[in-house]
Amino acid sequence: MKECETIMQKILNEGRSFTLINEAQRICALHHIPTPPAAVTSNAEEAILKAKEIGFPVVLKIVSPQILHKSDVGGVVLNINNKEELQTAYEKLIEDVARKVPSAKILGIQLGKMMPASTEVIIGGIKDPQFGPSIMFGLGGIFTEIYDDVAFRVAPIDEIDATNLIHELKGYKLLEGARGKPPADLRSIVKILINVSNLMIEHDSISQLDLNPVIVYQDSACAVDSRIILNQTGGEK
Repeated sequence: MKECETIMQKILNEGRSFTLINEAQRICALHHIPTPPAAVTSNAEEAILKAKEIGFPVVLKIVSPQILHKSDVGGVVLNINNKEELQTAYEKLIEDVARKVPSAKILGIQLGKMMPASTEVIIGGIKDPQFGPSIMFGLGGIFTEIYDDVAFRVAPIDEIDATNLIHELKGYKLLEGARGKPPADLRSIVKILINVSNLMIEHDSISQLDLNPVIVYQDSACAVDSRIILNQTGGEK
């Protein structure tokens, strides 16, 4: 896709190796990977107007080419419920980031819809030096961190591959609605897995993609946070 190539080439031309959150979400959208409604804002007043359009609660995320891990520097604020909280959170976020990373250039703050809690999964892509583009799938939270409950497939994958990938997880039963959780929409997960596979195959310049978490509901799924890392040689097909 030409727009994706343009975004990635711009990143490489600027000497960066990773996308900003708004760039990653645009690339995801172009590949039919759902993300929350969001907009980059330049001041608190603009953020309040966007929040009224999107609807509370909202989340704020710093946009800076010097900051890859936003949470580590206080660059993320969750569960903002009204304009008063938004005004305070916006100003504090800028102060915290400026204090912790004084060299960071702040391009803006992304305001996004705070998605309701539900079952969380992680989906990733990586360019393996031996096998090439590969897809990773796992349950979120402690299932990834403690139990290492993840599965892999070499891309490209189809619907059968994606379905088998989901069923390989030790915690698969949780996606069916175990322990009081509502059943997850497996068809939406399958679609995202296939679209991530297509993205990895179509763009040689991507070395790694992380969708973490992807929140899965009974009738949909949404990649709440996304990150794409590029290799410096580019090489679009």
